[in-house]
Amino acid sequence: MLKGKSASVQDLANYSIDPKTWATFAFVQQVINGLPDPIFAKDLQHRIVAGNQAFGNLIGRSHDEMLGLTDADFASPEQAAQFMQMDDLVMEARQPNVVEEQLTNARGEHFWLWTRKFPLYNPEGDVIGLCGIITDITELTKRKAEITQLEQDLAAKAAIISTQTELLDQLAVPIIQIWDGVVLLPLVGSLDSRHVSRVLEQMLESIGRLGAQFLILDITGVPVVDTAVASYLIRSVQAAQLLGCNSILVGISPEIAQTLVGLGVDFSRIMTLSTLQSGLNYALRQLNYSIQLKG
Repeated sequence: MLKGKSASVQDLANYSIDPKTWATFAFVQQVINGLPDPIFAKDLQHRIVAGNQAFGNLIGRSHDEMLGLTDADFASPEQAAQFMQMDDLVMEARQPNVVEEQLTNARGEHFWLWTRKFPLYNPEGDVIGLCGIITDITELTKRKAEITQLEQDLAAKAAIISTQTELLDQLAVPIIQIWDGVVLLPLVGSLDSRHVSRVLEQMLESIGRLGAQFLILDITGVPVVDTAVASYLIRSVQAAQLLGCNSILVGISPEIAQTLVGLGVDFSRIMTLSTLQSGLNYALRQLNYSIQLKG
């Protein structure tokens, strides 16, 4: 079996390729031409001294045409200057380098490249040039840019949705001053934790700002009252009491009343009335307003 540098001529003779063929430049060229990634070698004057077919395809030149060229012969002046500057850095530092770079070839084709360069030495240890291996990451870069743009679009849409949701929350929680000292909070639809938090915040702000003495909570538009909703109502009443505001709960349907009884919710400390009108009449009487109905 062939084992790297320790292989003998006899080892090579066991293979279908003539041992002498392994030592020819033509065979080495054939090997690197079979590699999909572009490979090149340059001398100290940045001239291409070797390369595979993939490199020729990348720069738009045949193998024979590429030999002796510099980056300035197939890249823009700006790109060629960057390539040569990186070459000099690799050869002067005697250290490999990995970089992402762009190339626009002689055919006007634009590429994103992932290039690995490392110095080449002669037997005496002197740097005589460099070798580069390129991976074309153009499609990967495009996909990355598309994903980034998609993320930005989604973030922008999320911001719009958040703003619209906040606006809808404000519209969905109208605190109405229906009389001097009396405010109305009509609740409509299902109540979730986010909605509840928003309602409670606006309710307390309105009570303090308007100096309300009575808060009428109208749940006529709430389809279902479960333990969570009942807990919210009790918390709202307790919060209003801390601000010196009495609460009246109206709009309780027979079905909801039965549900509350089944849940074991204690509403004994909350004034409950059947309709908004009766709730308003009660509040006005407590405030010593006289109510006169026109016949």
